[in-house]
Amino acid sequence: MLTGAPEICAACAGATLPPVARAHCPVCSQALAAVGAVCGNRICGWPPEQRYFTRVDAVAMYDGAMKQTLPRLKYDGRTGWALIYGRLVVGWLDNHAAEVADIDVIIGNPTAPDRRPQHVEAIMRAARDANRTGRWPIADPDKPLLVKTAATGTSAASGAFWQSKWTAAQAHAAALEVRSPVTGLTVLLVDDVFTTGAQMVTVSRLLREHGAREVRGLVLARAPWR
Repeated sequence: MLTGAPEICAACAGATLPPVARAHCPVCSQALAAVGAVCGNRICGWPPEQRYFTRVDAVAMYDGAMKQTLPRLKYDGRTGWALIYGRLVVGWLDNHAAEVADIDVIIGNPTAPDRRPQHVEAIMRAARDANRTGRWPIADPDKPLLVKTAATGTSAASGAFWQSKWTAAQAHAAALEVRSPVTGLTVLLVDDVFTTGAQMVTVSRLLREHGAREVRGLVLARAPWR
C-alpha cells in the first residue's frame, strides 16, 4: 500500500504483522512467558539511569512479513518499503496518542553517510510526509537534529555476542553529532529493529548528555533475543 492515510497501513499491519505479545516486557517489548515474568534481556534489569531510556515500544515482532520485507529496504535498496514503514510509524503514533502526547521531538537513529540506502532517514522522511496534519513533532529531515558523520562497524547478526554488539553500539554513538538543542526535551528515538538494545542505550546516553529530559524508543520490529 503506497497511498492512503497512515491509519490504513496501521490497520493492515495489525491484521498481517506478528503482534507484540500481550505478555511483554514493559522496557523492551520482548515477549514473556507470562505477564510480570522477568525479561531475559540484560539491559531491562539495569536501573533507568544506567540504560538512559525509559522504554522501547515496537510496531510488530521481527517475524513473518516484517522479517521478509524489512531486509528488502535495508539491504536490497527497495526504497518503496520506506513509504509503508513511514506510514506505520505515524499510524502507531495515532493509535497510541495518549502514550506519546508529551513527546517533544521524534528523530531517527541515523544511518552512516556512505550507506545506501539510508533506510532510517527514508522511513523518517516518509513518516513526516504522512504526518499531514502536523500532529506529531517529527524532525525535519532536511535539518537533521542527529546525524552520523562516519561509517562504523556493524554487529547486526542475531547470533552475535553481546560484547560485539556493545562495542559496535559504542562506535556508532561516537560517530553521531547532535546538531540542534535537545535540552529539556522528551525525545522519541525511532529505529528499525531492536535486538539487545545496545544502540538504544548508547544513543540515548548521548542525547541525555546533551540535556534531553527523557528518551523513549519506537522500533518497527522487536527481534527475539536469547
